[in-house]
Amino acid sequence: MIRRLVRVTGLVLALLLVPTAANASLAWDPGSIRQVYQPTGNGPLFYAYAPSVIETGDSLRFWTCHNADSGVIRDHAFYTRIDSGAMVADRSVLAASASGWDSFHVCDPSVIRVNAVYNGVAYQYAMFYLGNDVDASEHNQVGVAYATSLEGPWVRYPRPVISFTGSDPKQWGAGQPSATTIDPADGTALLFWTEGYGSTKTYRAKVDLDGPSGPVVGPRLELTTDGLRGTDGSQDWLNNVDFAYDPTRDRFYAVREQHPYPSGDPNYIGTNVEVVSISGASVWNGGGSWTAENTIGPALTGFGRNHNAGLVRTEYGTLPDPSRLDVMFTTACGDCANSLWQYKLSRISGALR
Repeated sequence: MIRRLVRVTGLVLALLLVPTAANASLAWDPGSIRQVYQPTGNGPLFYAYAPSVIETGDSLRFWTCHNADSGVIRDHAFYTRIDSGAMVADRSVLAASASGWDSFHVCDPSVIRVNAVYNGVAYQYAMFYLGNDVDASEHNQVGVAYATSLEGPWVRYPRPVISFTGSDPKQWGAGQPSATTIDPADGTALLFWTEGYGSTKTYRAKVDLDGPSGPVVGPRLELTTDGLRGTDGSQDWLNNVDFAYDPTRDRFYAVREQHPYPSGDPNYIGTNVEVVSISGASVWNGGGSWTAENTIGPALTGFGRNHNAGLVRTEYGTLPDPSRLDVMFTTACGDCANSLWQYKLSRISGALR
């Protein structure tokens, strides 16, 4: 949905990083910036954001939070495939259920390769997603759907894997999932998600997806915010985050929105997204400190709002190439009305050292 919270959006994978610019190990190539996707349909008013991105050779696949009808703010999970620069698929692949916990918005998809079993059927892919049952940015929960192919179709598990636990149904709840694969054959994934019940916190947990009784979520661990800094230099936090794992460095990379959000319209999305990293041990055991790698902001992109980003990953949630890192991010105007209908996706590439 149009999120008022800040988003969380392996072979074990995924997380955040935040060092000072002097220590940053990610150097953007400004010439690599290009628009990848502008949502279109029967009418002018469409949006797409929060991509989960898988790239294999010349094939780029991504799943986004996207509306299906012009001018209607009701989220679907859309699937887009671009082969050698040509779009070959662009459609809704998971919409709201007829009733129940995910009967209004379906948003923030995160797709990985992992064996899963549901109703006696074996699947090879999982899509974690945010769902809710109200026309508002509240009462969110995290669910999962399964497929035998990245093309779908997707079969949803009927109950949330991360449930709403707030005392007031108008609280934001749990959402913005990002997942990486731990062991695909064993059916295990590492799930990250954000919760908003008065304060914003991001967690990780191991999820077993190939058991006969449905997903089993292990103990949760809250991720540290040490080392995270806002655009004003103040202590910052995690939300609208996507993660990827680099096995060559045993390090998690993440892209997150920086705060504080601007006061102008729109005031619920950021001007900057930041790539950060942290050691694998810090994700598994807790603690540690984020290293800031680099930011994407108006001076680089020319857009007043840069937000709801996703890392370009393999189907297991790892970096495709340890020498580079690519980000697909959402752009919009700043200090303008109706910015939602300007949401489109751009991409930038940087060298990692």
